[in-house]
Amino acid sequence: MPVTENEGEKKRMKDTPLISVIVPVYNTEIYLEECVDSVRAQTYENIEILLVNDGSTDGSKALCESYERKDKRIRVLSKENGGLMSAWIHGLKEAKGEYICFVDSDDWIDPDMLEKLAEGISGNDREVICSNYIIEKTDKNQQIKVTQGLKAGVYEREEIEKNLIPNLLGKEIRRIHSSRCMKLISVKLLRENLCFTDKRITMGEDLNIMYPVFLDVRRIVILEEGYFYHYRFVDSSMVHKYNPKLYDKIKILYQALKKVILTKYPEGERQKELLEGLKKEYVYLLLLVLKNELRGPNEGRVERIQKIVTEAKDEGLKGTVIDVTSGANRLIYQIWKHPDRIRIWGARGAVWVFDRR
Repeated sequence: MPVTENEGEKKRMKDTPLISVIVPVYNTEIYLEECVDSVRAQTYENIEILLVNDGSTDGSKALCESYERKDKRIRVLSKENGGLMSAWIHGLKEAKGEYICFVDSDDWIDPDMLEKLAEGISGNDREVICSNYIIEKTDKNQQIKVTQGLKAGVYEREEIEKNLIPNLLGKEIRRIHSSRCMKLISVKLLRENLCFTDKRITMGEDLNIMYPVFLDVRRIVILEEGYFYHYRFVDSSMVHKYNPKLYDKIKILYQALKKVILTKYPEGERQKELLEGLKKEYVYLLLLVLKNELRGPNEGRVERIQKIVTEAKDEGLKGTVIDVTSGANRLIYQIWKHPDRIRIWGARGAVWVFDRR
């Protein structure tokens, strides 16, 4: 019996499920065209593009609306400014797709990214398909390829529980990147875990949502080839700028991740295992805090660092040991272990050298 046109369309939709591409937009007018054009150029056809204007004050909103008028796949969602997390959450709530792909508005993607990711789709409503990505240091005309820590292949729930979940946190090099970008994520996984998001978090927003997602995921695909996502590394001076609120932000993230563990694993050995991993993760994050303080004002630097180390160890991190192999972190880890004045002033020079690279 011949397949009718309507039946053929239903089969096509089943084989190529709708993907919602969510692009949070805030004052990125100078990069926005490159980003949106790269999404519009996808060889995978069954997509919707949600441009979430998060209260932009430059020309971003007008540019988004001009795209909406000329491409029926595009919807513009405008809201008051609430930060990156609030923007992508708003897009997620409005998305119609079965799978979500996040693209930040100062980044761009290759034309075949969604097509290649979609090849890993099985129909499991709790799956994540991951690709690699490229760091684009546009000011230095330099590209750095970043590969997922897990080997390419398909990982089902049994292996995920045994080898991935215990190693999601507390590692210097992640088994799987915590970014919500460069992935296809089942919409159900994301929506079920929105209850764990904390909009106060502005450091580690992606980890805040992807950690509970990875605890629940039933199937993960790591693509063997392809660096499809281009992450724009904007002006290193901004990355290395002193942030006096960083320690408070890290503490909020730590408590949010702890809530995830205690909720999903109310008791038992798995809870203890994950909490131990979280403690190690917190120490790694505190190395960022100490590095940040080394960039801060000279006056009171030693006292600030000593206070942070003492407070953190009093909260249960005393005796927590991590493996540190990279760069200035080895010197900063010595400060964590022995926060004396000589080490602090010595490490300040090392951080300055690394910041200049």
